[in-house]
Amino acid sequence: MRSMPDAATYVLPALSIGLAALVFLGPGAQRMATGVRVWGAPVAGSAALALRVEGVRRLHGADDPAVLPAIEVSATSGGAPLAGWSGSTGKDGIGEALLRAGGGLKAPVVVRIRRGGDALLEQEVPLSPPLPAEASALPGAAHASALPGAAHASALPGAAHGELRLRVTVARGAMAAPFPEPVRVAVETEDGAPVPGARVEASTVGAELGGQDSGPAQITADARGAAELTIRPLAHTVELTLRAARPGSAAPPGARGASGSWEGRLPVIPGAIWLDPAGLAGERPELRLTSPAPKPYAYVSIGGGHGRLFGAVVPLAADGGGFFSGTLALPDGPPPGDAGWAVVASDPYEQGAGTVAWPLSPAASPIAPRRVALLADGVPAAEARERARASRARRAGLVVLGAAGVAEMLLLALRARTARRRLAAHLAAASGGEGEDGADGAPLSREDRGRLLATVRAEPVLSVLALAALVGLSFAAVAALATFR
Repeated sequence: MRSMPDAATYVLPALSIGLAALVFLGPGAQRMATGVRVWGAPVAGSAALALRVEGVRRLHGADDPAVLPAIEVSATSGGAPLAGWSGSTGKDGIGEALLRAGGGLKAPVVVRIRRGGDALLEQEVPLSPPLPAEASALPGAAHASALPGAAHASALPGAAHGELRLRVTVARGAMAAPFPEPVRVAVETEDGAPVPGARVEASTVGAELGGQDSGPAQITADARGAAELTIRPLAHTVELTLRAARPGSAAPPGARGASGSWEGRLPVIPGAIWLDPAGLAGERPELRLTSPAPKPYAYVSIGGGHGRLFGAVVPLAADGGGFFSGTLALPDGPPPGDAGWAVVASDPYEQGAGTVAWPLSPAASPIAPRRVALLADGVPAAEARERARASRARRAGLVVLGAAGVAEMLLLALRARTARRRLAAHLAAASGGEGEDGADGAPLSREDRGRLLATVRAEPVLSVLALAALVGLSFAAVAALATFR
């Protein structure tokens, strides 16, 4: 039967390495760090803080959407608390939090997000300065966000010829194929006077005019020299040609002194999600969104020159007509004035090429809302917390390994010393000499006895040293693998 030190020599390495492996592969393994990012476009003085909360899971630099149930969002504005919000993020990791600010947003604005007892984020978010009121009163003064549709009051660039001038505008500033949009034409003289009753001939490439597949369309301007035609783009590049002539003129369109022409491209936005204007005209206004391509969600921001006032994620589903549609009921109807804009995007960051700012009413201010921007990022802090937790667990495992390694070396040294004493005593007795315990034996020559004792003593020492080196190397390898990340 083996003695206790002998049994411990074999059992201790297995137990310590197994325990350390459990620690390193369990609590010591780095897990996905769960954090949140906050997006928005808050403006000083705004009546609401509308935040787009993004749940993120990160592991080794790769991010995935995180469904975060029961999160709580709170904020202070100028030191005063705002009404809180609670909810969750969807399958896409996005949630929309709305915090009312009755007295208007004032710096500093500090946002806090918690889930249960865990703090996911606590940071100050920046406020943009409000645009001056006189800027919004300027015609065509679109905001520098360069969102398609924002310049709905601006004339389209094009090649003009003749004495009559044609100013062309798309009623909502942008178009999406294959959905119809009104295009307005104003016929003026060189000094800017309108031409009432002017005859306008329109033709397109890549679109339908007023429901007809081909051929030019004839329209007549009203008393203000304005005319409107409906164009349904069938491609992402649509060319429009207009020719205008004075009313009652016998000269054909294009004749010198009596006509003018305009040629240009219409602002068809590839990948845009179309907002049906018919949904805004009912007693209960709603956003009817339609995408020609399969997209799971539409991300909506409603606001204007005073910032983002409302946000929503609208699920899209096949509607049976070959498109993907969804609706969103507006809480209080279309916001009036400069808040009458809906930024519609297929990505939550509003950076895609198909992002469009659709006006919610003809009286919408030319100051379109800003794109959402990253206001606060709590993912790096969550990643740091996860690394610290895993590091604490790994340090505990390393302490176990170190203690086990020292104990194993002491056991090996003790065992080697004991074995060496026993072997020396036995050989001394067998050779007729006096061993360490004083035993006598049959005599051998001094030379034979020295060689025999040297050989017997060297063999256990080499074995013990080799075993100790192997055990030390095993512990070092496990420790190195445990700290690798």
